[in-house]
Amino acid sequence: MTKQVLSFILLGLAAFAQAETKLVWHAKAYGDGKHNAFTDLARWRDAYYLCFRHGASHLSMDGEIRVMRSTDLKSWEPCGTLDTLGDDRDPHFAVTEKTLYVFFGVWDLAHATDNGVPGRGRLRSHFASTEDGEHWSKVQGIYEPDWWLWRVRTHEGAFYSVGYYLKWPTYPSGEARLLKSDDALHWTQVSVINKDRIPDEADIRFHPDHSLELVVRTCDKAGDSMWLRSDPAQNQWLRKDLGVVIHCPVIAEWKDRCFVAGRGRNDKGYNTGIWEMKGDTVQPLMTLPSGGDTAYPGMVIPVDAKDSDHPVFAVSWYSQHERAENNPDEASVYVGRVEAKP
Repeated sequence: MTKQVLSFILLGLAAFAQAETKLVWHAKAYGDGKHNAFTDLARWRDAYYLCFRHGASHLSMDGEIRVMRSTDLKSWEPCGTLDTLGDDRDPHFAVTEKTLYVFFGVWDLAHATDNGVPGRGRLRSHFASTEDGEHWSKVQGIYEPDWWLWRVRTHEGAFYSVGYYLKWPTYPSGEARLLKSDDALHWTQVSVINKDRIPDEADIRFHPDHSLELVVRTCDKAGDSMWLRSDPAQNQWLRKDLGVVIHCPVIAEWKDRCFVAGRGRNDKGYNTGIWEMKGDTVQPLMTLPSGGDTAYPGMVIPVDAKDSDHPVFAVSWYSQHERAENNPDEASVYVGRVEAKP
């Protein structure tokens, strides 16, 4: 076999592999020239819900949480704004049959001791909820200050989260805890997950034997991610370093297959990517249209795809790949449909 023929075959195989997962369509869900970022997506009752932070820039202190609603994933209308006196950021949904929750972090304003500009104080996790998709409860603080319940999941009538310690400006620190609640308001520690590699943003996969599987961002020098699996008692944790950059992970299951989306990195910089989880490894599937300040995706199965013979997901993310050249802080929110091979 000649080198030319071998190269042709390898190129064909690479093209086939890339075609196995495709972005069927995508559209800008929200963009107004501001920094719109840190998204999540949920299906609740008869509608889809999208949330994100709206602010002047990535680290401005004016962040507020905006919630939008759609019946087709393409036309979105506002249905809520959550705003405290601090920087509200990184909102995520948690869904029960009766209630839709939005959990998010709030950084308090810290006044300077001299004549300087106010900065960041302490962070605490908060939530608000709705039972009709329009009228929202008051915002309430949860757990301990300086612990971020970055993503909350519901399972068998309880709420679970991987909380990590974030003390500004001495962050990063180095501890992640498994936390549990029966009412979303009062939380208790189940176990210490990890104190190595500065654990950060994480998502949870639940297994029938009550063990948990995690993908966790690391904030050490490597700055990639790690995989963890608990015993059924959720007290002991097995860890493996993935060696792949997956920041802000979101896990979505399709029958017996599992996928994760998040912020990836290549030789051109950061992007929003999707991987398939294979045991304690991940296989890259595709990169979404993205660049610059990007990622923090959400993933759900569309209602019209529940009987599909192959994985189908609706995905939200934010990106700067279409920002104006004279507006370095501009970021927009996108929603699209992704399909993978059977």
